[in-house]
Amino acid sequence: MKKYLLLLAVVLGVNISAHSQLTDGSIAPDFTLTDRDGTTHHLYQYLNEGKVVFIKFFACHCPSCWSYHQTGKLEQLHQAYGPDGTDQIVVIMLEHDQNNTEAFTGGGTYTQGDWTLGNTVPMIDVEGTEDRTVFDDYNLNYYPMVMKVCSDKTTELMSTSDSVDDLFQAADACAGNLSIDDEVETGTVNLDQINKQLQLKGFNAVSNISLFNLMGQKALDLNAASNNLVDVSSLSKGMYVVKVKHAGGEYTTKVVVD
Repeated sequence: MKKYLLLLAVVLGVNISAHSQLTDGSIAPDFTLTDRDGTTHHLYQYLNEGKVVFIKFFACHCPSCWSYHQTGKLEQLHQAYGPDGTDQIVVIMLEHDQNNTEAFTGGGTYTQGDWTLGNTVPMIDVEGTEDRTVFDDYNLNYYPMVMKVCSDKTTELMSTSDSVDDLFQAADACAGNLSIDDEVETGTVNLDQINKQLQLKGFNAVSNISLFNLMGQKALDLNAASNNLVDVSSLSKGMYVVKVKHAGGEYTTKVVVD
């Protein structure tokens, strides 16, 4: 009966606790949690690295959580701007139900499906008593709940209706602008709007040039630039994140194709 009432509360949008969520601009409580693959995630470590963190609070049994999961928005954000993309955004999922290990892969009756299918976002099964204080710290009162944490540790509650573009723009509004252009520059990237070419200058031994649109999709992926020029005439108008891998490391910036 208790599980049924909790499920009904989530479906109807009723609060699951008496607390209200953190006010936008609040300082995010720190946490260190380990995901299902054994990887440890320390919030403040990510923030000290200048990254923006998106935390999704969810429950495997929750229909609205499953619907949001099926949109793939956070997966797209993770793919484009996570460790395999520009490595400027961290996305993690914190699961609220207890004693439900099989639920992640669709096992049992208290789940909406296989949450691992097509998902590379780290998922954390929050079980231990000390670990579960994270839900009280963030005043979780419904799910799915998505919280953005800027590198200055300030929080902002996001809407599940936000597009990938909206999420990126929210992250880019954080102090430091996702650390884009804040790194030690070893070269520059300029866009020739007339000839629709990227001009790379000052980089040593470029091994890859990637461009991502704001939907989190890779628009171009090249292993070399002829004469340090990259043809972008095939790209639609809009903003793109450019990532250049070179002998000195990686350089990331933004360009707008008119």
